[in-house]
Amino acid sequence: MSNSFQSGKLIGFILGPVVFGALLLAYGDSDIGKVLALASWMVIWWITEAAPIPVTALLPLVLLPYLGIFTVTEATAPYASPIIFLFMGGFMIALGLEKHNLHKRIALNLIRVTGTSGNGIILGFMAATALLSMWISNTAAAVMMQPIAASVEQ
Repeated sequence: MSNSFQSGKLIGFILGPVVFGALLLAYGDSDIGKVLALASWMVIWWITEAAPIPVTALLPLVLLPYLGIFTVTEATAPYASPIIFLFMGGFMIALGLEKHNLHKRIALNLIRVTGTSGNGIILGFMAATALLSMWISNTAAAVMMQPIAASVEQ
């Protein structure tokens, strides 16, 4: 990495908390000012890539309760949304398919059963997705089909 990129990250790493503190002083005890200060810190870290994105994304978990804007329960609620867990579960299943090369086996069996014509491959994907959707959510089934589709493409 270039030296200027590293110095930009260092500047951003320091500038984020400094801007946060300055905005807290400027807006006083206002909740809007506190949220603006936190958002400014996060934006600076995102733009400069001073800290990894997951670290930046977790700042509200720590600072919103500390600043008295939300309770811990209220601050953590968006991170525990059932939709987030739905997507995460689907992605984990898809990663498991890829890790054990199950996606290639499924793709080869689909082609063996339905043939290599375009219509046959589409029919195979529709049937496989319908079968998966009977036992898991539609979103997870669609995510699981992605590595299978990628292996058919190759």
